[in-house]
Amino acid sequence: MQPSPSVSVIIPNYNHALYLKQRIESVLNQTQQDFELIILDDCSTDQSKTIIESYRNHPKVSHVLYNQQNSGSVFKQWIKGIELCQGEYIWIAESDDYASEFFLQETLISLQNNPSLGMVFTKSQAVNENGETINNTWEAKENRWEKLASFNNIIDKENLPLFLVDQMLVENASSVLFRKSQLLAINLEELIHYKNTGDRFTYIGIALNSKILYMPQPLNYMRWHEHNTTKKNVENGNIHRDRLRVLNYYFERLLHSPYKKELAIFFKNNYFFFMNYGTYVENLALLENIKKTKEISYIFYALVKGYLYLFINKKYKARILRSIYYRILLLQK
Repeated sequence: MQPSPSVSVIIPNYNHALYLKQRIESVLNQTQQDFELIILDDCSTDQSKTIIESYRNHPKVSHVLYNQQNSGSVFKQWIKGIELCQGEYIWIAESDDYASEFFLQETLISLQNNPSLGMVFTKSQAVNENGETINNTWEAKENRWEKLASFNNIIDKENLPLFLVDQMLVENASSVLFRKSQLLAINLEELIHYKNTGDRFTYIGIALNSKILYMPQPLNYMRWHEHNTTKKNVENGNIHRDRLRVLNYYFERLLHSPYKKELAIFFKNNYFFFMNYGTYVENLALLENIKKTKEISYIFYALVKGYLYLFINKKYKARILRSIYYRILLLQK
């Protein structure tokens, strides 16, 4: 009987035939070879199955599974893959990204040498459909990278509002190597409710229970293309609904952070999106939670509550009144 691999690599795929071969090859060509590869397909309608089948008998491939119906969420695929993992560490390698051949070698050493870490993540380089380098949208977060360096590149339950709430410094799920025990310690079943920010839910849960290390080496390549799911979820509002749900889920634990002011800042910067995409009950719950930080004025609180009641709960259609109300809210930020 062969010993279990150190790492389980999950590739959840949906209609990424154009990038899938490069993704799989970038996993198989890792300098660290102590891993199994699990390939999951969520009922793709392109040529993905043909590509996947060409790797079925590869000695590193332990599972190939096809959904007969699309699950509607990549995070349901995460759960399915995690249940199959034999390794002590887990890499969820999204099917349209690819990695440096040194990704596993460098991240695995960090986790093995520091038991207090629940996960590590590397710098990500954005590339286009052809693999050409493009400007990273997160370069504007440079001051946050400097701030993180002042914490020795460690994110934990104390400082996580700085790096995982107001701004999300984990740029791409493919850049992460998880310690399986810490991944299982969070409520993974909650992931089925998310379309977009289940990864944020996961990172916050891990930071609350252990520590996260950022490695500034660019070992992950994140693909930006026409069918990128993050773009779609911003446009249809799913990302705002999901962020609202994450904040409400973890709020009581986040409230104990010395950086709880960041929670109020994040709410003020995003409340209009929350109000227009989330439900009345969810928004009201978050507003009451934000009030607990004591970092918003009573006037702002009362105005937002009134807006929610009139335009989200009662669904008043008075556009002029709504516009005036919103302008007053802007002045209160």
